[in-house]
Amino acid sequence: MTSKRTVVVAVAVAVGVVASVLSYVFLNNAQNNAYHNAKLVNAYVIAKPIPRTLSGVDAANGGYLQQKKIPAEFRPSSAVTNLSSIRDESANTNLPVGEVVVSGMFVSPDTIASVAAETVPQGDVAISVSVDQVHAVAGLIQPGDKVDILLDINGNQETTLYQQVPVLAVGTTLVPAPGTTPSGTQTTASTTSNVITFAVTPAAAARIALADSDGGGVTGGIYLALEAAGNPAEAPTTITSSNLIPASTTGVAGTPTTTIPSTTTTTTAKGSKSTTAGTTGGGLNANTP
Repeated sequence: MTSKRTVVVAVAVAVGVVASVLSYVFLNNAQNNAYHNAKLVNAYVIAKPIPRTLSGVDAANGGYLQQKKIPAEFRPSSAVTNLSSIRDESANTNLPVGEVVVSGMFVSPDTIASVAAETVPQGDVAISVSVDQVHAVAGLIQPGDKVDILLDINGNQETTLYQQVPVLAVGTTLVPAPGTTPSGTQTTASTTSNVITFAVTPAAAARIALADSDGGGVTGGIYLALEAAGNPAEAPTTITSSNLIPASTTGVAGTPTTTIPSTTTTTTAKGSKSTTAGTTGGGLNANTP
């Protein structure tokens, strides 16, 4: 009886081995047929999403990378073939599943800019001001909006310092970096902060800093006026006691009604100058040197 059981077990094991070998041969032939018998080479493929700044060693040890065989013609010349080359580096950006790992995806951590720095346009700087709800359109300003910056000079002159200034952030809520999409839902708490950050030229940042600290004759800080989407740039008007009261007190919304002559020297978005009659005022575009 025992010998019969031994024979049955041996036969079962043999059948299992044969089945395994046949399955391997079948699958291998199927893969080769799918690749038209192309030469297969090793490559590392991203197995699960890699977050920005994840280290190479964590990616290798955390199951983020998987070695696979792919047709040689599909493996990029810059493909990473040895994980030791990226162990001391970090992901330069968020990396999606299915991508072949190539050089440049992982770089030295020292060369990775912060998310905030990546949102600042080339040549500009970021500067923040603290304003209350009265001075900041009741807290309605959001990242990505454009605002005009208004100043009160010595208590008797209201003028525009800059027009169409891009809002980089409200509190710690940033506009998306170029080429990216928002990473999550913005909360009311993070977008009603009294700290507004602009992206402007270095010279404009210096002027905003001086005005915000009540320098240069500025009294009462600054006012922010929210621009309507798609508003064209217009020559701003400087208001003093002589032209505070308009010629007409009707039709305020959307239609200029003041007919008292005034002079405003402005710099448009392209840096050209325009002049009309009356009191001299500002109106620079903050992104024009």
